[in-house]
Amino acid sequence: MSRKKIAFAGPWITQKEKDYALDAVENGWYETYDKHVKLLEAEIRRYLDKKFALATHCCTLALHLSCAALGLERGDEVICTDFSWVATAYAITYTGATPVFVDIDPDSWCISPEAVRRAITQKTKAIMLVHCFGHPCDMDPIMEIARENGLAVIEDAAPSMGARYKGKKTGTFGDFGCFSFHGAKITVSGEGGILVTDDAKLFERVQLLASMGRTDSRAVFWSDMEGYQYTMGNIAASLALAQMERVDELVAKKREIFHWYKQRLENTPGVKLITEKEHCFSNYCYPSLLLTNSTRAKRDAILLGLKELNVHCRPAFPRMSRFPSLPMRYENPVAKQVEERGISLASAANITEEDVEFVCRAFTDLLGV
Repeated sequence: MSRKKIAFAGPWITQKEKDYALDAVENGWYETYDKHVKLLEAEIRRYLDKKFALATHCCTLALHLSCAALGLERGDEVICTDFSWVATAYAITYTGATPVFVDIDPDSWCISPEAVRRAITQKTKAIMLVHCFGHPCDMDPIMEIARENGLAVIEDAAPSMGARYKGKKTGTFGDFGCFSFHGAKITVSGEGGILVTDDAKLFERVQLLASMGRTDSRAVFWSDMEGYQYTMGNIAASLALAQMERVDELVAKKREIFHWYKQRLENTPGVKLITEKEHCFSNYCYPSLLLTNSTRAKRDAILLGLKELNVHCRPAFPRMSRFPSLPMRYENPVAKQVEERGISLASAANITEEDVEFVCRAFTDLLGV
């Protein structure tokens, strides 16, 4: 058994985060109640080279705001990857629109552009993609499909801060990009998210929706439309700001952890590591692999065996199209294979190369190779 818990995910906190959080606690009130929120939004705009940014309680709410600002409603369809945390889909259904789940690319686990094209109908209004585990989607064909069919594009970039496609950062291609600062992501604030866009009209609607539709047009606290309380608080923003100022360092750490795994596992029989494709730069937020010759039962037994050794890895997502409240239109065989045989490896920021060596030896022993 490992001497310590080798965690699936977790942050790298330095004195900078402590100092910023203390500043927010001591000084982030009264006339400076949104000081760190504004600083975070400005830093995101700078880093991503986007015109507008809004910090939210979590990424799910940023995704919902994107869908709502586009005016999605009952009867509309949004083409969506079948492989993601279910918040991706629920952000669509909150508006009354229907997610149409399509298959994924076997080499990146991101949405398949070919599957997107096949799923378009007269009801299709948007594409919701996910830069899966920090790997960029194949954005050129996706944006071409969107332009040809007049579709909006929402990038669920939750775990992909710092990732790039042909040199351009994820979250900056579509109408909206949405990122997460959840404690398991690469930049953290405990909970939190951010929405970015270059569209002034869409952003104006996002701001109204995120603040209860308040305009003060006829009286103080006057609301002109139904809205939500979705904005981020100052203390959480202080942590996210410190992390964003260190984002390149955090990405380099994740890539180093992946490199340690790759050195030890890339030639292991029956194992396919998910690696960045040509023209892509992954942040490797969650290093992942597919057991090519194993069953779901074998995968689950390996995960249980690792957990008993105090190593916490994670099974791949179940297909969202199988959930009782969500519709299935396509079988999506690649997503099914990943659901049954995919593993995301322990990659918390406090992991050492010695820890990775322990994980890999335990993993290969349990795999039987």
